[in-house]
Amino acid sequence: MESVGLDTGFFIRVFEGNVKAVRIWEKIVSGELKAITSSLVLFELKRLFHKLGRAKDWNGISEAILLNCEVVSVNPHVAESGADISHGTGLPAVDALIYASLKKADVFYTTDRSFEILKARKKPQIVIV
Repeated sequence: MESVGLDTGFFIRVFEGNVKAVRIWEKIVSGELKAITSSLVLFELKRLFHKLGRAKDWNGISEAILLNCEVVSVNPHVAESGADISHGTGLPAVDALIYASLKKADVFYTTDRSFEILKARKKPQIVIV
């Protein structure tokens, strides 16, 4: 089964009703795709919900993500890999840690064009939604 890594921007696109992102999410929920995300994505999303005054909506969103995604925490391996990625590419630290968390995915869905610097890497394939 294909595995997909999901960045913060992917979830924002789902919330906005972006057709491509919603289709991918539906495939995840139906079990056609295996989803992986980072605990840092949860941090960024909850922070955004606070900023938008929608913190009361967070529990439902969090539950859906936790039910349908493997959530990878920042452990020593992810931290060291993220440091190598950030140093070698100039990618911001949090983005490098998110990418390092999702390295086992086949495809990495994001809205952040700063990840394009990693497109030469074979896995995961970077897809801007």
